[in-house]
Amino acid sequence: MTLCHCANCRWTTGMLCASYLLLESAPNLDGLVEYVEFTTASRWFCGTCGAHVFLQIREDHENEGRFMVARGTIADAELQTESIEHLCLESTTDGSLFGSSASVSNAPQSGTSNACFTGVTLTATSRRPGDSVSKDSPQQTNPPTRNLPASCHCTGVQIIITPPDHTSRLPSSPWSDTLVPFHSSPNASANPADVKWWLRDNDKKYLSNLCGCDSCRLASGFPIQSWVFVPRSNIFKASDSSSLAYNDLGTLKRYNSSPGVYREFCSACGATVFWHCEERPGVVDVSVGLLRAESGVRAEDWLDWELGRVSFEEMAVDRGMIRCLKKCLNHGVGYN
Repeated sequence: MTLCHCANCRWTTGMLCASYLLLESAPNLDGLVEYVEFTTASRWFCGTCGAHVFLQIREDHENEGRFMVARGTIADAELQTESIEHLCLESTTDGSLFGSSASVSNAPQSGTSNACFTGVTLTATSRRPGDSVSKDSPQQTNPPTRNLPASCHCTGVQIIITPPDHTSRLPSSPWSDTLVPFHSSPNASANPADVKWWLRDNDKKYLSNLCGCDSCRLASGFPIQSWVFVPRSNIFKASDSSSLAYNDLGTLKRYNSSPGVYREFCSACGATVFWHCEERPGVVDVSVGLLRAESGVRAEDWLDWELGRVSFEEMAVDRGMIRCLKKCLNHGVGYN
């Protein structure tokens, strides 16, 4: 499996990284929405649920070019990942979840490339399309802001996350599968002690995780989803700093993925934005790939990553991917 970590892949999908497979012929694009990333590349996604389906790469305006299919749309148990290669890992500044700054500086020696699936070459110092609101550049001279901005590629959805405060402890929620595997017992998710598990590091950071469930895979189009759990009271509309309102946030569109469960995505570029449910309306899952932290993709000054378990890993179609991910997370880039 090849994972691209570039800003364009993160911001168009909401994922920390994107993965595609080359198709031998042009697919049927009926019913899909086209997002023109730039003149030679388009991303095609489902207008109902937001799932990314195809990446189209053109050599010129008159040639339809070649197509790639989003890896998570393939539910073939025979297609098992045996190794992981990385693209554009250096552009993340901090190596994302797969390497430290030191290992990223040696990216060419660790089997990575600085070219995206689209052919665009990106490095940590590259100025990228749509980068005007980004806080990722290591050459950023402005002092860190108090709030964490997040935005999709087209900037149709822009939010601000504030640090944990007294309101962050007000919601109640069952346990996350990341911390207490739901399959471990019939009542595993129960949280009778009302532990505020989404707050970490003495209530200074928010819990973040990776999810491998079928629902996230099919709703995004990619095999691994990254979430940060943020109280709704700490999420605001960037344009006017008003409280989060799902029906008044630019190009945001809702998909009711199951009874009482909601997913939101950008209707223009297809980026996954939120997951939330009626069972815990006060805590919202925000797609980590949209964050614009000054420190890098990991946003470690804001997030506390729980990587000992991939949420719902038992449901993953590609168990080989789960094994490879865990090895990479534990040992760094280049280990498979």
